[in-house]
Amino acid sequence: MPSTDRTWQFGTASRVIIGVAAGFMYGFAVLLLCLPLISGVSDPIANTILAVTGAILVCFGLFVTFGYIAMARTRISVSATALDATVPSGHNGLLVPRFRTISLPLARIHSVERRQEAFRSFGLVNMRDSLSVVTDDGERIGIFSNTSGPSSTLPLGEIADAIAAGAGTSVTDGGTVWTKAPGLYGTAASTWTEARLDDPSAVKARRMAARTMQVFLVLFLLVVVVRACS
Repeated sequence: MPSTDRTWQFGTASRVIIGVAAGFMYGFAVLLLCLPLISGVSDPIANTILAVTGAILVCFGLFVTFGYIAMARTRISVSATALDATVPSGHNGLLVPRFRTISLPLARIHSVERRQEAFRSFGLVNMRDSLSVVTDDGERIGIFSNTSGPSSTLPLGEIADAIAAGAGTSVTDGGTVWTKAPGLYGTAASTWTEARLDDPSAVKARRMAARTMQVFLVLFLLVVVVRACS
């Protein structure tokens, strides 16, 4: 069993980056909304475009703010006797995150399980790692999921090993699956009914996700080049 309590949460640097990104979006949105007043231009079409763009940026800023809240509240602790956590648990129609509190004696944990999940978002394939535990009475409890790629993630492997060590069990690898679970803000599904992919299908899913990352990288570089040339 763990000799001391261990706690995992997002670091200050990650939260600062997200906070700065949200602030930038709000600031740019305000600039666009105020630009007609500053410039004195009374072109209805141009002013409408600026207003719509500003409103879209405000929406993105709110989404990033919700992500910041999720990062700030997420906390997973393992003591010598219990697993305690505050983790995201879905969201409402406005994408405002919901949270749940987990307080589970390690003695009740039958197994600790991880799997890799392939999912589609806006038609593009992405991957994430998911962690859950199964109690002695067969209840599965989703703990957290990391979308593959970003640096602002939690060390799920380390967390899983700590839980398993305290519960006197081992970590089970659930392989790779296709899932429709949204997983937004790190929400982990508590129902694992999807069939495990065979090795060729799992490799294909990972390659598709890698291409998605390449598309995002190309778009990012394109934006940088356009900004540098403007």
